Amino acid sequence: MIEVYPHPALVELADAPRRLEYKAGNMGKYWKDLSAEKRRYKLFKTWQTIENLLEPEISGVSMSLPKITLSSKVAQLKAYEDTLDAIICAWVGICALEGRAIPFGDSESAIWIPRKAPIP
Repeated sequence: MIEVYPHPALVELADAPRRLEYKAGNMGKYWKDLSAEKRRYKLFKTWQTIENLLEPEISGVSMSLPKITLSSKVAQLKAYEDTLDAIICAWVGICALEGRAIPFGDSESAIWIPRKAPIP
């Protein structure tokens, strides 16, 4: 059993300099000056980017996610986000089994972070 946090895994997957803005409940914090419609659009674009990054790692990711639209209810967006987090965690588990993840922490507690190349 390993512990995984989706955010650090996504940062590594995207080779991003900081956390990705992909939590539906934080749209107002991410994009304060945008309308609700534009916030959703930006969130959906981020989710699409994440799907595209995960697809080479786990074939069929997009088909495994709930179907949503820009007019979906908040509960549907949360279900999508939760499923995306679960897929990210599964991907990190795969990476750990393949020797492509490393623990950060100590012998008592650590989170696992994927690496794109195998760990020597």
